[in-house]
Amino acid sequence: MDLLVSPDLLARLDGLLAGVGFRRVIALGHGSHRFYFRYLAGEDLWLKLDIVSDISFGYFQELGTDLASGCLQRRTALGPLWLPQAQDQAWLQILHLVLDKGEVASSRVPAARSAAALASGADPVAAYLDRTLGDGTAEELLGVLQSGSFDEVPAKAAALKRIWTGTRVPPWLVSSTSRALRRVGPRLKGRGPVVGALAPDGAGKTTLLHGLRSGCPLPSAYVYMGLWSSSPQDRWLQKIRGGFLVRKVFRILRAGLAARYHSLRGRVVLMDRLAFDALLPGSQARSRLGALTDAFALRFQPRPDLVLVLDAPGELMFARKGEHSPQILEGWRNAYLELAEDIPSAYILDAGESASTVRLKATELLWNVLAGTKAVEEADTERLPLHLWMLLDWRFLLPVVRPEKLGYGGRVSDDAATAMLLLDPSAQRLEPADGQAPSREFDVVLLSEPDKPLFGAAVESLKPGGWMCVQVRRSFRFGTGPHTLAGWKHAMERAGFDDPAVYWHVPTLERPARFVPTASRTAVSDTLSHYSRVRFGKAKAAIGRLALNLGLFNVAAAEGTVVGQRAREAGRQELP
Repeated sequence: MDLLVSPDLLARLDGLLAGVGFRRVIALGHGSHRFYFRYLAGEDLWLKLDIVSDISFGYFQELGTDLASGCLQRRTALGPLWLPQAQDQAWLQILHLVLDKGEVASSRVPAARSAAALASGADPVAAYLDRTLGDGTAEELLGVLQSGSFDEVPAKAAALKRIWTGTRVPPWLVSSTSRALRRVGPRLKGRGPVVGALAPDGAGKTTLLHGLRSGCPLPSAYVYMGLWSSSPQDRWLQKIRGGFLVRKVFRILRAGLAARYHSLRGRVVLMDRLAFDALLPGSQARSRLGALTDAFALRFQPRPDLVLVLDAPGELMFARKGEHSPQILEGWRNAYLELAEDIPSAYILDAGESASTVRLKATELLWNVLAGTKAVEEADTERLPLHLWMLLDWRFLLPVVRPEKLGYGGRVSDDAATAMLLLDPSAQRLEPADGQAPSREFDVVLLSEPDKPLFGAAVESLKPGGWMCVQVRRSFRFGTGPHTLAGWKHAMERAGFDDPAVYWHVPTLERPARFVPTASRTAVSDTLSHYSRVRFGKAKAAIGRLALNLGLFNVAAAEGTVVGQRAREAGRQELP
């Protein structure tokens, strides 16, 4: 999802996001799009922000508009979040499908229908279309979507693009320029880091580097620097005096120049082997010319920002590749470990672990270099609070920025309980009432899968005007309380809460990527369309749409949060 910001923020945007750990990737030919990335090691998760300062359509953002300022002025608040006005959301969705995609795919039909039902010809975006493309354009486009004639969308999209006006630069020129600029490719802001891997054969260097490259969304390049590796030409080179030495110099130049080029282009350089191999015992050159080429290789290779030394027993390396012998490989293993002590940027990884575990640890080390973190220990202390803050995402559903007194109860994990202390150092765990009258001291209470007694105690412990979040799953167990989100909503209403709101958690309660307000038909429809491609997703989406049409989505939703504010005058608790 694009994040729209005012152009006045652009000058400060890099600094603001760098302050919270994001690294910018510059991608020319993408209009006003600015891309920022951050890696969360504890979750093995890459975060990407796609920020724009104007609203343009088309594959190359060639169809410019002046809609951004109006959309920002008409934005509406959803708790602490700002969203486009509902009608603006609908029209932007329609134009995205028609002008960006050029068609309405079957998976996007529900979203298109919902947007067309909400939009009207009297909306500001519709007025803009009529003003720039001719009267009746908006109504005609709405008519195509509302009638379900989605096979007409490609022709309609092509017609709109042909007559598009309102931009000082012709769309065809913007498109051609952007197409050419995209050939340059994305790059990091500044020089790209150089990462090398050292280990004997069979430790998994190549597997690790290719895993890093495929799992990392940042621009990267793989460079092989095997100075002494064999090749099919060896039988000819051995007949030429100095042939192997010439090949070695060629490889030094080729790998060194390639690594420097990619680094200057702002790419992460992943080097398979390094010239440090020349420092291993038994690898020293026996001639003055060979020693000179070793020294040249050490000086010419770019200085690595991170050296990954893979450590595995000789027996394991022999079993993996079947080359040399376990004894020889064990000797090389010890030599690499000794060499690592003399390389300041070297980190030893246990290559006996699974490939995914080694890749995860290596990715964390790579991100430490990109983020400017000097040591793994420093990264761990930085990551822990962020990991805990992610367990507090429910706070975005409340208008309370920081509670004065926080209570919690139910199935709250140890990490989540520790996270509560970030909001309130004196946060307390709630227990079911023991007969004593609870004091009304909390202004925010979080409950995770509570039963009836705990819910009752929490209600009585909450100040009038305080807020409660109840995280629940659909359950068919008897005696535990309401079984659905709808049931918990009714329970909160009976307990004296004003107009509780229900949020569907997608995909799971513990790790939600979205909090979907079930009161918004458009938000639910769009989410069902988005998740129709997961396993059994089409069936689940069909059931969800049926429940939505019947007004039973709060019954069908599997897990979510019910949020409500207790009335200023204490209400009465009444659970079935």
